[in-house]
Amino acid sequence: MKKRYFLLLLCIATLFGCSRMTFPWEVNSQAKSTARLDVAYEARQLKTSGGTLPYRVAHRMNVIFLVPQCPADYHWSGNRNLPSYLGPVKELLQLYADSTDAQHKYVFGASMGGGGVWRLLNECPNTFAAAFIASGMYRNINPQMAAKTPLYVTVGGAEDDRPKEDGQRVTEAIRAAGGEVRFDIIPGLNHPQTCEQSFTAERIAWVFGHTRQ
Repeated sequence: MKKRYFLLLLCIATLFGCSRMTFPWEVNSQAKSTARLDVAYEARQLKTSGGTLPYRVAHRMNVIFLVPQCPADYHWSGNRNLPSYLGPVKELLQLYADSTDAQHKYVFGASMGGGGVWRLLNECPNTFAAAFIASGMYRNINPQMAAKTPLYVTVGGAEDDRPKEDGQRVTEAIRAAGGEVRFDIIPGLNHPQTCEQSFTAERIAWVFGHTRQ
């Protein structure tokens, strides 16, 4: 039986309403449409060594789409006030490892979830075929590790100067380390708008156009 693609999305559920999100399911690299398609998510829980991880799962176009939910007293990547919650996410990845194609695992993150993606790229550099970060937090970044995964990064033109400057600096460092990376400053979008509107069919097609060798 053919294994399915694997797509992991880290976000802030309370901000983006992950159970009601839309997502452009277009994987053709020549696609020009930006049409969005509603996806229904099934709520599940995983008992892990770090506690119970609520997550949502959707199946469409031979893809397992997982949306883990970060508890309020944790942070995806960790910061001065809250610990990281990526331990349970790694166990979630392992749970689906045997049922998905090892060459077609992808990770996406928005805002705080983007910080989680950066940390996953550090700690699991040979796991994903490609990654996407929409207006993510620039913490825990090792350019040499991040360079091992093709990466697309976006930030909004209406956001503060610091995220745009950090994005430019970090992506240039990854490129200098030999990585394949794209960096878009999207004109006119603030932070919440960038986190939602970055996921166009063209950008998703770029991500899905990569295969882990």
